[in-house]
Amino acid sequence: MNHVLRKLVERGGGLVTRTAAEQVVPAWTLQRACGDGDLVRVLPGVLVAAHLLDVTRRDLPAITRLDPRLGHRAVCAWAQGCGALSHLSALDVWGLRRHVAGQPLHLSAPAEAGLRSRPGWCCIDASALRQNPRMW
Repeated sequence: MNHVLRKLVERGGGLVTRTAAEQVVPAWTLQRACGDGDLVRVLPGVLVAAHLLDVTRRDLPAITRLDPRLGHRAVCAWAQGCGALSHLSALDVWGLRRHVAGQPLHLSAPAEAGLRSRPGWCCIDASALRQNPRMW
């Protein structure tokens, strides 16, 4: 992997966004790192160091094969400030319930943010909660 990209990934704790990486390296450098198996795309625009994925669970989406803390960071990076961890993911962050590997990560966001659920994580329309507080 390119040494500048490697430093950026290390500085990010194993995670880097395409936007951040392309500010310091050309796009082909990212493509090569992914092609060589050094980086893995876990969500659109979010890449992680391949060695951080659980290789024993190849049947699961890449995002759920990460350590939950890194998975939380990846989902938040993908949301780009338009959402927040919710439900069981938020409970894990606060130390109230431990996240079990393979379970979906949860993110709440307003509908106008345009975020949609993908395999391995759920996106909840937070505006629906304001309209119907009894939903809980």
